[in-house]
Parts: sequence; C-alpha cells; structure tokens
Amino acid sequence: MNANAQRIKDYLLDYYPPEEWPTLLHQADEWARTQPLAGLRILDASPIFRNTLGKFMALQAAGAEVFVPHRSNMPASPAVVAMLPSFGVHSAAKGQNDFDIILDCAAQCSRLTPTLGYAELTRSGVPVYERARRPVIVADDSRIKRLETTLGTGESFFRALEQLGYTEPEGRRLLVVGYGKVGRGIVHYARKNGMKVMVADMEDKVAELPEDVGFVNVNDREDLNDTVLHAWCVVTATGRINALHNRLNAPAVIASPVLLANMGIDDEFGTKIPTSRVLNDKKPLNFILEEPTRMCFIETTMALHNACALELLTPDLPAHCMAPAPDVEERLLQIASTHGTRELRHLHLLLGSNGEQT
Repeated sequence: MNANAQRIKDYLLDYYPPEEWPTLLHQADEWARTQPLAGLRILDASPIFRNTLGKFMALQAAGAEVFVPHRSNMPASPAVVAMLPSFGVHSAAKGQNDFDIILDCAAQCSRLTPTLGYAELTRSGVPVYERARRPVIVADDSRIKRLETTLGTGESFFRALEQLGYTEPEGRRLLVVGYGKVGRGIVHYARKNGMKVMVADMEDKVAELPEDVGFVNVNDREDLNDTVLHAWCVVTATGRINALHNRLNAPAVIASPVLLANMGIDDEFGTKIPTSRVLNDKKPLNFILEEPTRMCFIETTMALHNACALELLTPDLPAHCMAPAPDVEERLLQIASTHGTRELRHLHLLLGSNGEQT
C-alpha cells in the first residue's frame, strides 16, 4: 500500500476497529496489489467527514490520484478538510476539468466532462445525469445504499436529537414526512424508542406501514396541520425541495412548540417557515454530528461508490444511467456480513432479500 493510503489507514485505525469498516479495508488491500486505477485522476465529491478518509484510502491504494471539488455544496468537517493535503488528497483548481472519473454526489460536478464517466451517489442527482453524455453508474440503485439511508440515517437522526438535549423520546409524538428510504429508517428507530409515530406522504402508504403507525396525506391540508400541531417533532424526509410549501399553516406552526427538523439536502419546509425555526437551520439534522452516519452503516456504500470506478473502465459502456453490477454489490455485502460488526453481519436480515428493510 502506498504511503498516503497507509497513512490514512493508520490514522483511522485509532478510531475504528477493523470490523467497523471491513469492505474498505479489504478493497484497499486488494487494490494495493492489483493497482486497477493506476495513473487515473479521480474527482470525489462525497461529503467530507472523518470516515470519508477511508474511501480516499482505497482509491489511493488502487493507484489513483484523488481530488475533491474546488468548492462543494456538500456538508463537511472543516477539521478533516484541513487534513486532506497531509494525506495526499488534492483540492481541484477552479475550473479544472481534466479528470478520468468523477465520483459525484447530488450531481454537483455534472457540468464537468470526465474521459470515462461518472458514478452518482444519490437519488437526487439522477434527473440531472439522465442527460449525460458519458456512462453514469448510480450507486443509489443498490441494496447497499439502503443500508446507509434507511438504517444509518435513521439512527443518526436520533443521535442528533440526543446531542441537542432531546434525550427522552419515549411516548412522544413524531410525524415523519416522506416514507422513502430515509423515512422508513426514522420510523424504524422511532418505534424502537417507544414513540407514537405518524407518517405523512403524497401517496397512500397505509398498506406499507406497521400496524402501530398512523398515516396522513400531505394534500389534506387540514388533517396535516392538525397532526403537525399535535406532534412533539416533525421531521421531513421527502427528498423534495419545498415539499411542505403552501401546505402548512405557517403562522400557527411558527408559534407552536413543535420541533421541526429536516433530513434532506434541500429545504423541504419552504420559505414561509424561517430558517431559524428549524433545527440546524434547515440543513440535514445529522450533519451537526462529528460522524453524520456511523462508519459501519456507510462504509459499504463508500466501497460500492469506489467500485463503480472500476466498472467505468469497461469498454463501450452506453452513455446513460445504470445500476452497479449485481455481482459487485453481492461481493461487498458478503465481505461486510462475514467480517463486520453485528449490524453488518446481519445485513441480509436487516435489508431482506429484495433490499427492503425487514
């Protein structure tokens, strides 16, 4: 393993035992021998926190020169960003556009033109990349991503509430707006914490909900506002900007004691709800944490995003969005479930055979 990758590995082992990040360690060790990305320039636009360094380690071990965007819209730890040069990770120059592969997040680098293609980490970036003129592998189209967004993000929502001093959720009323991957994870942990849970969505989700979880349609403005005003906390997880705009009785909500939180990248409450009225100023609540998603929940996703770079080496890939190869994903899941923590060892049980949380 080269010096920069080894330096990151040594640093992270002081924080995470090997069973917390088995797929990234395995990936780095294997790629250090095979050098599949030797000589390639890779721009990685992932949110930068301490555990993100493990992702960069594997890419460097593979022989790649790793860059991060000149300016990123993604949340990041300033302390970790300041450490990047010491680990051999470069900041791209303004306007730099000479990369072979872009490992993107939320399509923030979609205007650049890599020679080989892109790998997009999130669902929110897909509509932009549907017009791409290079191959795009969408890591979000995977069972592995469900582990991060369902279990990891759900767990981190409650860690963030606890950090803010809201330590006794049992018996309280929680309204979760949006029942996709993130919403399901929040509901999962809310029920484990003994909360009284309601879900709001544009589509009828009653048949998909646990029996003890109520439902309200966000298009029923009266019912929605009554539910909001009787909740202890309302958290948005729709993935849609302005999802609640013109649906809330803003003056009543602003004056009420209900906690408001957002777990999406965009402002889902809309401009009628002031930024200061929402925890963490409308930014994803878990990004107040030093580790927004625990290493054991996100490391397999980071390894998959890296593995997409190898898939982009395949000749004559079509210029459209595609899912990661099933065998690549299955191999990473096998490593995680064999060598990982209890959570990772039970990946198949947690996700189910069809990729949905059980």
